Amino acid sequence: MIKLVCLTLPYAKFSLERGIEGVARAGYSYVGVGWPHEGEDPLGFDPDGALVHRAKMLCEQAGLTPVVIGRGPISAKNRASQLIQRIDVCKALGAEAIQMAGAGGYRRFPHEPLAPEVFQADHEAYVVDLKLAGSHAQDREIILALKPHTGNTATAEHLARLLPEIDRPSVQACYDAGNVHFYEGVSPEDDFLHIAEQTYELVAKDHIGSKAENNFPIPGEGDVGFEQIFATAFEAGFDGPVVVERVNGTGGNFTAEEVDARIRQARKNLMGLLIDAGFSLDES
Repeated sequence: MIKLVCLTLPYAKFSLERGIEGVARAGYSYVGVGWPHEGEDPLGFDPDGALVHRAKMLCEQAGLTPVVIGRGPISAKNRASQLIQRIDVCKALGAEAIQMAGAGGYRRFPHEPLAPEVFQADHEAYVVDLKLAGSHAQDREIILALKPHTGNTATAEHLARLLPEIDRPSVQACYDAGNVHFYEGVSPEDDFLHIAEQTYELVAKDHIGSKAENNFPIPGEGDVGFEQIFATAFEAGFDGPVVVERVNGTGGNFTAEEVDARIRQARKNLMGLLIDAGFSLDES
């Protein structure tokens, strides 16, 4: 049974309350929180803190179950210790995974890549930190879901090399087809084959245009072949969450009510695509 999750991220310029209200209003049962609202992290790093209590209460009042959270404003210098704290936050909220990127490959995308020696040092430090955090996540029964975002998680092939290097069962793949299309300019339909059997989560992000073209439409209305990706996932036995993350097109200067409509359409599109691929949906 697939959980169709919507992040509150599309409501980033609005309050967390309005984001949770909008996700519920659009018909979702599952939500992802922990991305900034009005420029502030809504969860923090204290599992017993007021922010976590407030977020949990808002979800409960809206009838939503948290499934994934964002990693929050973690610095590379303190990545392991901060991520361990965030794992405890995830557990306290009742969610099951932290969605996060890897060690990035650019000083400034798309024209200023990191020097190879700088990237290699960043990669090695990242692996050390994820081993430490991954052990804690395993103890807490939380998944660290690594997704394509340039660098050492850029594509499915990168993820397939990285996961054995980290070597923690709690550290798994989160495949983001839209990011692969946007950042790498490669076919996510073909790329996904390299990680399908190790994927915990799918981000249903669509993209239109060539590499680095800023256009992220409602899922199912762009260039990403979700029919093929979901068919591959079904064949691989995928049973994790499918996540709506971006619906902002080329800009995103939408009213909250317009965001409501866009994530509602995303839900409709994805439900049809998932059912056509053979999946059953958990809408409890």
